[in-house]
Amino acid sequence: MDYALVTGASTGIGSELARIFAQDGINLVLTSSPRSREKLLIYARQLSDEFGVDARAISEDLSVPGASVRVVAQVDALGLPITYLVNNAGVGIVGLAFQDYELAELTAMLQLNIVALSELTLSFVPRMIERGFGRILNLSSSAGYVVPHSLEAAYAASKAYVISVSEAIAYDLRNTGVTCTHLAPGPTRTNFFARAGLIDERRMEKLGYSTPVEIARIGYDAMMSGRTAVMPGLSNKIVTWLARVSPSRALTGKISGFVVSRELD
Repeated sequence: MDYALVTGASTGIGSELARIFAQDGINLVLTSSPRSREKLLIYARQLSDEFGVDARAISEDLSVPGASVRVVAQVDALGLPITYLVNNAGVGIVGLAFQDYELAELTAMLQLNIVALSELTLSFVPRMIERGFGRILNLSSSAGYVVPHSLEAAYAASKAYVISVSEAIAYDLRNTGVTCTHLAPGPTRTNFFARAGLIDERRMEKLGYSTPVEIARIGYDAMMSGRTAVMPGLSNKIVTWLARVSPSRALTGKISGFVVSRELD
């Protein structure tokens, strides 16, 4: 039996990815932080009842050191073979200059976005290689391509890590039957910006939101086909291309900062 482990599965892109797996008859291990435990349990039961899959729920805060090890231990205790790994869970500090961060929030974000993703991948990839098949999907972001990214410095840098490590892993895994894909969406209509403290989202509306359903389907199809990278949306591609070719780093920083600024227009 194949299982997909999806982190951050209680809402947004993660929950939509879980639904697509279930629709395809793939069993699930869903994770979320303890504060979403009841919601996750209900969702796992819903998917199980609707699609006839085995859906398990694990509540661990992956922004805390050691949480990913506990997730792996619980999966092993249940004897569930993970064929698909989706590192979706992530958080951002948005709309603040780096010097205004709270240290604890920065550390938690890096633990979640970088360390937990890396630990889970390293835990399950050797097993996939041994079986001769596996798929990994890492949620990166178009922000990871924009340098300098004003008012989103550490988040953008953490996603640049996801982009870099995912593409390197994909290369390392060639000829093993295991692939690694990273999905780099732009602004998506989830609660990400509200959690990050960005209340005014009018500029995001002007740029054009994608929906979690759209992004999940694009990422799922890319992962299943073994693609290394996918960036949804023409405007997303244009913005990141302009950031790379811009002769002015000051201009890039100003524009990126405007997009996520907490100040009203």
